[in-house]
Amino acid sequence: MSERLPLSWLVQASTFNVKIGEETVITTVTDREAMAISSISALKSELKTPDPFVGIDVVNNGDLLLFHVKNRCLIIQFNRMMLLDYLTDIPSSLQEFLLDKSITFIGPRNMSQMSIGSSISGRSSEKIVFNRIVDVGYLSGKLCRKPDLLSSTLEELLGRVGIDIKKPVISEGSMRPDWQSSSVLSEEEVKYVMYEVHSCYQIANKLITDATSATANKDAV
Repeated sequence: MSERLPLSWLVQASTFNVKIGEETVITTVTDREAMAISSISALKSELKTPDPFVGIDVVNNGDLLLFHVKNRCLIIQFNRMMLLDYLTDIPSSLQEFLLDKSITFIGPRNMSQMSIGSSISGRSSEKIVFNRIVDVGYLSGKLCRKPDLLSSTLEELLGRVGIDIKKPVISEGSMRPDWQSSSVLSEEEVKYVMYEVHSCYQIANKLITDATSATANKDAV
């Protein structure tokens, strides 16, 4: 069991260098509160823009809670963490991160505070609350001024903004049953589960960078 391993061993075993498209993403997978807290601090240190944003996703009713910033991804095995660390309340550092008024969390289509909060609060005595969460379809439609993007798939959004990220191909029957709740994830499973949060972050980054550049060029004229 992971709770019997020294923290230094867990750090080494929990770090993946995941190649997605042209990017190599430093990914931490953890079911321990101490590692989750230190990893959140590492993500926050990357948020240096005036209006920072973070990719987010929830998998299998809170088995996995994912965050993505630049070339870093944190995958918290949330339900296992709550169980292994005997937590009845959401860790304060995690709740403070989600409540940060400067951060916009961007996730897959149809993601909202209500849907994500109900998904990951099952083992907690309190509900997770976000300051601001936006689904990537709405963000794309709003910034591009194209209503049809509101109903586009993630793959369609990637194509519309000119990003080439291929969804990992998983052969039928190759995935373990209930792998999302397993104590150990394979490299293939980590790459598979990262696809949506990585894509959401890359789409948001492209759109916001383009919009900022367009505004700067307009002001310079």
